[in-house]
Amino acid sequence: MKKRFLALICAILFSVTSVFAGNISVEAAEPQGEDVPFSYLLTEDAIIGYAESMTRGVYLLDGYSVINNAGSGKIGCGGVTDAAKRCTVMVNAIVERQTSTGWARVTSWTKTNTNALTASISKTLSVTSGYYYRVRSIHGAGSDSSSSWTSGLWM
Repeated sequence: MKKRFLALICAILFSVTSVFAGNISVEAAEPQGEDVPFSYLLTEDAIIGYAESMTRGVYLLDGYSVINNAGSGKIGCGGVTDAAKRCTVMVNAIVERQTSTGWARVTSWTKTNTNALTASISKTLSVTSGYYYRVRSIHGAGSDSSSSWTSGLWM
């Protein structure tokens, strides 16, 4: 129940920030060669990816990646890292676009908070229509780390 509530809050946060945040135009870089099945590509309005559970330790509680359709060729995207106890908490969000050979990095950014329980980041990006986009996040809390990713979102 807590995870669903947090996911809902994240989706609302990203929708609200798309109204207030500045728009950034981005282009895809060279493909990274990562192979992902097309069955994970979706046309949903918002997609949330959860951190891998097997890599959590003493400090890291949870991590999420989020991507949503912000309308008119824009995506809202970001990530959240939650710690179990106060420490240095970090989230790095990576936006990728699908190419014929895999996923290509579009942009990324990082947020680090010290003596905190959470770190979150979000942006609204202008993207080229006709492609699938996803968000991968790297989560860190204290000495623990994990990653999460969304499925592909058709724009």
